[in-house]
Amino acid sequence: MTGIDFEQIVDRIHEAATVPELWPDVLEEIAHAAGAHGMVMITTDSDQWSGVWNGVVTSPSIREAFSAFLRSDLSSRTETTPRLLALDHPGFVGEHEAFSPEEWERDPYRVEWNKKWGFEHACATAVRSPSGEIIVFHMERLAGRPAFSRQDLDFLDRFRPHLARAALLSTRWRLTRMRAATEALSLVGLPALAIARSGRVLAANALIEGMTDVLHWLPKDRIAIRDRAADTLLRAGLAQLDSPDKAVCSFAARRTSDLDRVVLHLVPMPGEARDLFDGAVGLLVATPVTASQAPSLALIRGLFDLTPSEARVARGIAQGQTIGDIAAHHGLSRETIRTQIKAVLAKTGTRNQKSAAALFGAIPKLPLKN
Repeated sequence: MTGIDFEQIVDRIHEAATVPELWPDVLEEIAHAAGAHGMVMITTDSDQWSGVWNGVVTSPSIREAFSAFLRSDLSSRTETTPRLLALDHPGFVGEHEAFSPEEWERDPYRVEWNKKWGFEHACATAVRSPSGEIIVFHMERLAGRPAFSRQDLDFLDRFRPHLARAALLSTRWRLTRMRAATEALSLVGLPALAIARSGRVLAANALIEGMTDVLHWLPKDRIAIRDRAADTLLRAGLAQLDSPDKAVCSFAARRTSDLDRVVLHLVPMPGEARDLFDGAVGLLVATPVTASQAPSLALIRGLFDLTPSEARVARGIAQGQTIGDIAAHHGLSRETIRTQIKAVLAKTGTRNQKSAAALFGAIPKLPLKN
């Protein structure tokens, strides 16, 4: 591979570990260096393949195509991932190493997606995380290009240890942020845990760990709500965590004693859209039914790392105020408020004011001073 600044790309990989927004462009650089059209980084939330990807980062050139793949059920029907994991090879492998030519042409991945989007050849490598995730780096070549040769794969293997270290560092930071969010809620007396779409608990504070009269702890870090009706609602909410609008839901659950109830709020994890993996992770927060209805700027700021001015704008969004209302109330220009709203949407991982209002509305209300 001539004309490739290998060290510069490696530096960018390690920079992306601490600045996740850089990953798409870094993946694009590696793909183009290897003569590929695009590259994706995908993760599960378990060390056992279940047919479901929990998060994804794509290079810009392949984003549309791979989004279509994720919207389909192909990941649960193709043999590509099971065969990649079965090879257990500490490097990149091409489709010819996992499939015979006949098998490749029959696999649903090749028939229903790869060929449809104008691709022909693929290669990938899998990295297992100490935190219990599988991270796969995968790239595609357009039809008419040659298959990935051994020389191509050896070239990509030079990047693999750097990709693995950067991705693992990012997942550790991600886990640290989840733990910080649950502990922040603990400081204001709220039981909380971070939970993936599969039901696997990624972080939990001591308050919710003690709620054994509400939650039933299952093997492999999973939970169920003892109240079956509430558990059904939880599963439905988890299934929607990766929907475009990041649906928020709240529901009541009976305690074992049946003397009182708690309200459980499933809130999309703050900032997931800015994370390494735009994964399906939520915060499950428990509040008593008697909780005050006064919104708390302190809690909003703590959860989303907002500035004081951004927190005031967030509160206005939660109250259904327009840009004009917020600007008039604080004596600021509409343009200033628009800029602050953009910052709030970026930090909360929401797409518009409507989804942000739904998110803030689902956060437990506390009797804290503003």
